[in-house]
Amino acid sequence: MEILIILTEIALFVSIFGYLFSVVKEGLNIVNERVQIDSKKVTQQIVDDLDYKVFKLGSTKLMIGDEIKIYLRNKELVRGIVVGAKKRTNELCIVTKKDEVLELKIASIKKLKVITKYGKLF
Repeated sequence: MEILIILTEIALFVSIFGYLFSVVKEGLNIVNERVQIDSKKVTQQIVDDLDYKVFKLGSTKLMIGDEIKIYLRNKELVRGIVVGAKKRTNELCIVTKKDEVLELKIASIKKLKVITKYGKLF
């Protein structure tokens, strides 16, 4: 019984340490203006082709790394992470959970909802 309590305490301390480490790492990335997107399809070339990394769409301020939910005019729902926007073609570039890079025309967006902002931990 005593071993079980000790193992539980060790697991608790390891999980707390891991969480604090991830918070500090994300905080340093924000300070250094780096965003990590876990995707095999998003390359540096795609990011370089985008005009805006921080922009305003309607009254919503978006930046690279924000997780959003988009309702399209054709009643389709798309969830993904913002990669940026192209001014020339009026497109919003996102990467979905299925690791697909989508470039959506701004005119095809009916409603946009921000699920989580990148860098906001609490």
